[in-house]
Amino acid sequence: MISTKMIVNFLLALVTLFFLSLEKIRLSWEVSTLYNNNEILNVEHENLKDMNLQLITQFHIEHSPANIEKIAKENLGMIKKRPKEITNEKER
Repeated sequence: MISTKMIVNFLLALVTLFFLSLEKIRLSWEVSTLYNNNEILNVEHENLKDMNLQLITQFHIEHSPANIEKIAKENLGMIKKRPKEITNEKER
C-alpha cells in the first residue's frame, strides 16, 4: 500500500520538477534576449567606429593648411603677398 509519506514526497518532487522546468524556460529566454542585445550592440559599435573615422578625417581636412588658405582667400578676400626681394647694396 502507498503511504501518505510517499504521496507527499512524490507531490513535492513533482512541484520541484515543475518549478525547475519553468526556471529553465525563463533562463533560456533571458539568454536569448541577451544574445540578441549583444548582436545589436556590436552592430552599433561598428557603426560608431565608422562615424568616428569619418569625423576624424573631416576634422583633418577642414584644419589642413591648404583648406585654411582657401577659406582665407575666398571668404575673407585675403591675398598671398609675394616676399620682397632683398639685395645687398655692397655686392653691386
